[in-house]
Amino acid sequence: MSKEDDLKKMIGEPKAAIRNMILPFLIALAVVEINQFVDTYWVSGLGAQSASAISTIVPVYGLMMCAGLGVAAGVTTTVAARLARGENEIAAKLVSNSVILGIIFSIIASVLVAVFINLVIDIMGAGDVREEAIQYMLPYILMSPAVILISIVGGMLRGEGAAKKSTIIQSISAILNMIIDPILIYALGMGVFGAGLSTVISALIAVVIGLYWYVSGKTILRIDRSNFRVDKSAMSEVLGVGGPKTVQMLISNLTDFLQRIFLIIAGGTSAVMFYNYAWRYIGVVNLPGRAVEMAMLPVCSAAYGVKDLEKLKTGFIYSTKLVLGFSIIFSIILFVFADPFMSIMTTEESMHQLLPMFVWTMRVSVFLIPFSAMMLVASSMLQAMKKAKIPMYYYMFWGVVKLALYAIAAYGYMGVDPYEGIIYSMVGVHIFGAFCLCWFALRELKRFTKEAELHDRNAI
Repeated sequence: MSKEDDLKKMIGEPKAAIRNMILPFLIALAVVEINQFVDTYWVSGLGAQSASAISTIVPVYGLMMCAGLGVAAGVTTTVAARLARGENEIAAKLVSNSVILGIIFSIIASVLVAVFINLVIDIMGAGDVREEAIQYMLPYILMSPAVILISIVGGMLRGEGAAKKSTIIQSISAILNMIIDPILIYALGMGVFGAGLSTVISALIAVVIGLYWYVSGKTILRIDRSNFRVDKSAMSEVLGVGGPKTVQMLISNLTDFLQRIFLIIAGGTSAVMFYNYAWRYIGVVNLPGRAVEMAMLPVCSAAYGVKDLEKLKTGFIYSTKLVLGFSIIFSIILFVFADPFMSIMTTEESMHQLLPMFVWTMRVSVFLIPFSAMMLVASSMLQAMKKAKIPMYYYMFWGVVKLALYAIAAYGYMGVDPYEGIIYSMVGVHIFGAFCLCWFALRELKRFTKEAELHDRNAI
């Protein structure tokens, strides 16, 4: 399929467009998740100390990634809308300035993490794993453009409907990481530092390939000397969606970081590990839902760009049905097979004795899966309609509620074991979040419908 065919499909019939992109995105996400499992497997072989260190410091890596994910959402939404209107020249400026934004944000992220990482570890009360946590983060600090730009390049490709190219980029990074990981961790004796370095090297290679496509004309849009320069209007347009999305991701990851403090209060760094390993599997069963959400964003953004109400509604409703169906089926599977799934990740002796708590955590956590997926779909729908500030403000409120409940649980005020109280609270806030964000998305869709009807009456 040519690059022109990809674009035609994206701006065509919404159900067909979403179906066309789901499989490539699902493959990319699956490869990335497999890579996460393989990475966890290799690190767990170093023992509970190393596994706890990485599980504890992961939110800091997540905070570094926020800018890249935000800009990626911004460029996907704005490029899809511009291409749907045939404004290719403006769209090319958007992708070029997204790369520039990625470089700027990566430098800022590296400086902030380098300055505050010790303070962060102290705040989390994770001094017992300080040395290994810093070793793991060091490659990300030194080579942050690689891990931030890979998200942005993927967003650029999704904006023009190039789902397969986006998949190739993500897959190259993940597969290379799986190959390099054991070499650096064990063969060269780099330990947790090697785990971080492997991820960065793999991402850098993938980013170079993606940017080569844009420079060589293998994509609808092209990056060249004429448009690779700072354009305030282009940056402003991308950040109109990407800015609130970045703040939303920062809030989400900051909440993730702060909740680690309450997890450690409730059950030490082992509690963080129980929580983190359960989310490895939740991430797997959420893959179909995430693939649908990724496919929906450019399709609905393009529909909104040309004010096509029917395509917008069809894309959202169809995506909602798919996400709920996938989530419920895979949640049941995960619940039933929790014991053997967790056994795979706890083969080392110091890990295996903790198996019962790993299994309990997973079985309770699966109840949030359909609601977590719906939060993503509703949030993306709001972004497609250029209402990114709504989920941003909502996640601020949601994060406060979530942390308040975790604090109450951690200090034993829920009448149950502190760690168990946190897990129950986690399920509850996701159910609450899904209903709230879906209500906001439906409200904005109705508002857009009324505006479209009023416009049609005035035109007559």
